[in-house]
Amino acid sequence: MIDDFACRWAARIDRGLDAPESAALQTWLAEDGRHRGALLRALAGLSLLDRGRALGGLDDAPTEGIDRRRLLAMGTVGAAAAAVAGGVGIRLLTRGTSITTAVGEIRHMPLGDGSVAVVNSHTRLRVRFSEDRRDVELAEGEAWFQVAKNRARPFTVAAGPVRVQAVGTAFDVRRHGGASEVVVTEGTVKIWSVDTDAKPIFVSAGHRALVSDHVGVELAAVPPAAADQQLAWRQGLIVLDNMTLAAAAAEFNRYHDVRLEVAPALAGRRVVGWFRTDDLEGFATASAAMVGGRVERAPGVIRIAE
Repeated sequence: MIDDFACRWAARIDRGLDAPESAALQTWLAEDGRHRGALLRALAGLSLLDRGRALGGLDDAPTEGIDRRRLLAMGTVGAAAAAVAGGVGIRLLTRGTSITTAVGEIRHMPLGDGSVAVVNSHTRLRVRFSEDRRDVELAEGEAWFQVAKNRARPFTVAAGPVRVQAVGTAFDVRRHGGASEVVVTEGTVKIWSVDTDAKPIFVSAGHRALVSDHVGVELAAVPPAAADQQLAWRQGLIVLDNMTLAAAAAEFNRYHDVRLEVAPALAGRRVVGWFRTDDLEGFATASAAMVGGRVERAPGVIRIAE
C-alpha cells in the first residue's frame, strides 16, 4: 500500500505539484518514516524509465502503448522499467558505470541490487558491483544511498581515503574540502580511512561524522528534523534555518553557474526559509530583504550588496 501511494505521488511530482498537493505530500511524508524511502524508490523507477528511453534512442519519440505516469500511478514501476528499458539500465549499473550530474542536476538512480542512489548537483561517482561486493567510488559531490540488505555483499562507498560501509541502511556522503561528511538516516554504518591506522568507527542513525582525510573524525548528533533539512536537496529544496547569509549563498552556488556573492558586512547575518534549488533569483530577492541589502546583477554574477 505504501509503495502504491508512493508511485501515485511520483506521478504527480513528475507533472508538477500545486500548493495544496505540496502541502499534502509533506503531510504524507511525515506520517511514517517508510514513506520517504518508498517515494525515492518510485522516483528512481521514473528515472529508470527515462534512462531506458535514452539508451534506446527514444527520447524524442513516443513510446507506443506505454504511458510512464499511468504506469507509475498504477504502482507498476518494475514492469514499466522492464517494458521501456528492457533491463538495460539495471545491467549497466550492475557491472559498473559512471554517473555524472551537471551543475543544478539531481538524479534518482535505481541500482542493480535493489538499492537507490540520489545524486546531487555536480557529482561524479562510479558503481562497481560483483557477486560478492558492491562498491561505489564518489570522486566529488554528494549522494544519498538507501541500501538493499545483503550481508553476503557488503556495500562500500569510497570518498577519497574514507570508506563508508553498510549492509542495509540509508546514509548520505558528501566529499568536499579534503574531508568526507557522512549523515546516517537509517541503521548503522562502519567508517574508516585507508590512510590512517585508526580503528573503524560505527555511526548510527541520527548522527553525523566529518572525516578528515588525515586528521580524524568529528561526531555529532543530528536530530531527525535537522537531517531532513540538510538532505532536503533530494526533493530539490534548500532549507535555511537561521543560517548565515554567506553559508546560504555557498549552498545555492552548488546548483548554479551564475555565482551568488555577498557583501562582507552582510555575510554573518541570518536568513530563514524554504527555497527551490533552482530559484536563485527568488532567494537573492528574499534574503536581501531579510538582511536589509539590495540585489545587484552583472554577467554571471548576482550580488547582495549593502
